[in-house]
Amino acid sequence: MSFFTEIQIVDPTTGTPVNVNSDGQMHVVAEGHLCTSNSTETPLSGGASWTGDSENILAYNGICVFVTADVASAVGGLEIQYSSDDSTWYTAESYTVLAGAEKWFTPPAFGKFFRVKYTNGAGAQSTFVLTTVLRKMPFKWSSHNIDDPITDQDDAELVKAVNTGKDPNGTYRNVNVTQDGYMAISDNSSGLAIAEGNVTGKSSVSKFGQAKDFDTGDGFVTVWDGAEDGAAWEQMLYQYSTTADIDSISSSDAGDNHDITIIGLDSNWDEVTQTVTLNGQTRVALTTSLIRVYRAYNGNSTEFSGNVIIYVNTALTAGVPTDTTKIRAVIDPIAQQTLMCVYSVPAGKTAYLTRGYASTAGGSKTSNYVIQFFVRNFGKVFRLQNVNSIGDTASSNIVLDYFVPLAIPEKSDLEVRVNATAVGVFGASVAAGFDLILVDD
Repeated sequence: MSFFTEIQIVDPTTGTPVNVNSDGQMHVVAEGHLCTSNSTETPLSGGASWTGDSENILAYNGICVFVTADVASAVGGLEIQYSSDDSTWYTAESYTVLAGAEKWFTPPAFGKFFRVKYTNGAGAQSTFVLTTVLRKMPFKWSSHNIDDPITDQDDAELVKAVNTGKDPNGTYRNVNVTQDGYMAISDNSSGLAIAEGNVTGKSSVSKFGQAKDFDTGDGFVTVWDGAEDGAAWEQMLYQYSTTADIDSISSSDAGDNHDITIIGLDSNWDEVTQTVTLNGQTRVALTTSLIRVYRAYNGNSTEFSGNVIIYVNTALTAGVPTDTTKIRAVIDPIAQQTLMCVYSVPAGKTAYLTRGYASTAGGSKTSNYVIQFFVRNFGKVFRLQNVNSIGDTASSNIVLDYFVPLAIPEKSDLEVRVNATAVGVFGASVAAGFDLILVDD
């Protein structure tokens, strides 16, 4: 036998039954409360204050205060005060209300008792509205349009969060901060960020060189160590390999036995860095044969004495190739590294030219120099990309900054050439260089 008891809940004031929905569920409404004891529309005189009455807020979750006035309040003139004993009051939050502003403030419902205090600014008000509503349910703590200006007097919440963003590969990653507590921002156009390795897939290259000794009769010469009249390694116009046949190194000094670091491209046009130990004037084979070499330097703690030559294997005379067309890099003992304004873009990368420069560097005659910057795309011919000139009456230079960088595709050759335009110039010298950002394709 089953017994069922029906219980009906009624409003104690009216005796009206409490409503239920079609599923028999009780209608529950968490009503808010217009706090008339902390609301007013009576304008205040200059410097006057108004204080609301104490209100028990234990049953409420939040407080909403709306205020507008045609005169600005005193500094911190809107005060949200709390008390635990309805006697001693504390101002937990305060705001400065600007003239003509229409603002909502949403302080939390702390303590047992609450009231609002408002102190007017120096001028008498013509209009003043202050409305307080107590809420039992959670609500949006602050409301701003996207284009609203933010001021120090806006209501706000302290938020601690982990920021996450989606990278170009679709992977979500957390945003880091620096050791100083600043958000770590990797700016693709920042040289420092790239140099620090903070920009994935990007690196920098700075190429610089010098044509040490050339004459008017030499015509256009490449700005590199081989442009040196009368030297055993003289090669005024740089020669490029068509296969990965750059395989040898030696010095013009029999006593050189230093470690030489060589940077270039292998048969796949991938960048390779290798270290080879000299054996004086005797040929030493490179660990990896190269199709291009564009930088080499002394990797030891002591200086070498001779000129170090990197070349395609051929007969030698005192450590220097007899056939100078086989030479691909020269290291002067004064510099202890190559000075060649020649570069080739590795496979899988695009180079962006950001800056170029040239200057006179010890020319012995009054003359002008024409500077040419060439690029040869893979399988194509050298094309002139920029031409300029500098004088030699005194030290002269030119700097070209590319606001929009020049894009140069993979496997392209870059070269700077110079020509002395005056008749009868001997012993001229010009330095040049360029800066690149490499971006993975």
